Amino acid sequence: METAACHSAGQSVTPTPSAGVLALIGDGITNQTKPLQRAIDSCGAAGGGTLVIPAGTYLISPITLRSQVTLQLSAGATLLASTNAADYSGKLSNLINGDSLTNASLTGQGTIDGNGAIWWQRYLDSGKTLNRPRLIYITRSSNLTVDSLTLTNSPSFHLVPYQCQNVTIKNLTITAPATSPNTDGIDPANCTHVVIQNCTIDTGDDNIAIKGGRVSGQIAQPCRDIQISNCRFLHGHGLSVGSEASSGVADVAVSNCTFTGTTNGIRIKSQTGLGGSVQNLAYSQITMTDVTNPLIIDLAYALNANNSYPTDVPAVGNITISQLTATGAKSAGNMVGLTNSLIQNLTLSAVQISAQTGLVLQNARNVTMTNWRVQAASGQSLITQNVTGTGF
Repeated sequence: METAACHSAGQSVTPTPSAGVLALIGDGITNQTKPLQRAIDSCGAAGGGTLVIPAGTYLISPITLRSQVTLQLSAGATLLASTNAADYSGKLSNLINGDSLTNASLTGQGTIDGNGAIWWQRYLDSGKTLNRPRLIYITRSSNLTVDSLTLTNSPSFHLVPYQCQNVTIKNLTITAPATSPNTDGIDPANCTHVVIQNCTIDTGDDNIAIKGGRVSGQIAQPCRDIQISNCRFLHGHGLSVGSEASSGVADVAVSNCTFTGTTNGIRIKSQTGLGGSVQNLAYSQITMTDVTNPLIIDLAYALNANNSYPTDVPAVGNITISQLTATGAKSAGNMVGLTNSLIQNLTLSAVQISAQTGLVLQNARNVTMTNWRVQAASGQSLITQNVTGTGF
């Protein structure tokens, strides 16, 4: 990596062995999009390298990442999003954008702040019809890394890798008010080989949502080989699969994660019109405290109703949940398949839940339950309907 590859055209640079330190105006008022984008473009054109943003608050409009470029935010550095709606359009409809990248990275101890409050209010005032920017949206890229940053107050979703492969997301803190609308934390969509580890996510919607929807109306690559470990989920709607799953979701492994005060815990949500194959999901070593609904499979989820594809029916199977402890729940959960598409091969092992009401299992085949205990304050611990299997 050459030092010359990382410089900011028209800006002074203090070189280090592998990085250029950008001299930007960090007053939080002067828009720094143009000099920052020139630096990224110049670095990419020269073969790549690392651009270091020093401490300060830098107002920016949408920017585009380049291949082989690492954008490193120092401790005390904040990229603050413009709230001017006219800045967001076309290919620059999100704050940080990238398409068809290789080896792009966002790293450092700094913060990317979406300045979302005004957008949330606009959204509510519009009757929930306003399109809002996402904080980071990267498409059709490989070897993407996002590491150690704080992502906060996105107008909508915080981090979306879409149709990407070999994605590493680690050591992030993602925060937005619990009441902020649609502020998902991390949403890998139609991606392969994604690692998410050691992240703390506290938001107003899904903490993580793994999606495998149609692409331009066509069945496309599924979202598969997703590994999530050592993460902490606070406010939010849970660790979700769906609702978009027409192209499929497969081979998801979740381990050693904690949920505290989350609305849902483990959650699969879809519906006819958006559904597809959701297979081979394994959850282990999970601790939940004061989670409203620890276990949810909802295949009649109606929020994003789509009647264009009636043959896109959810097909959920080969789900294993082991070594899970949940205390202080309102409901132990509802795991409900469709009458025309039963949940297949569900295994609950060493699952201990205390809740106000019990666990509902419905429309499922080949359910295996071992070493389990659901302690319900009222009513039955386990309510089953149209379920076959052993151990219950």
